[in-house]
Amino acid sequence: MGAMAIMGVVGWVMLVVPELHFVYKQVIPVLGTGKYIAFLVMGMAMFLCMPIVLTRKAFMLLLPAKCQTLLEKLVMGLFCVLSIVISRSFM
Repeated sequence: MGAMAIMGVVGWVMLVVPELHFVYKQVIPVLGTGKYIAFLVMGMAMFLCMPIVLTRKAFMLLLPAKCQTLLEKLVMGLFCVLSIVISRSFM
């Protein structure tokens, strides 16, 4: 899960930095039909793994008594939705 979160961070950087986003658009067609698998993996990394891992780390550091509670799960869901909504503004 941690490696997927790192891939999610890399995906966000590629999405936010215009020069990297341009390179990404030029290189992805080289993958052929494998680009669909790459999109699926990167989507899972950016919109699921990264928000979940970051939330888990934040709760472990800031609110250790609330780890593994319903509050943590709700915040994870909120951050997953927020990552999708925010990424739409960059696309």
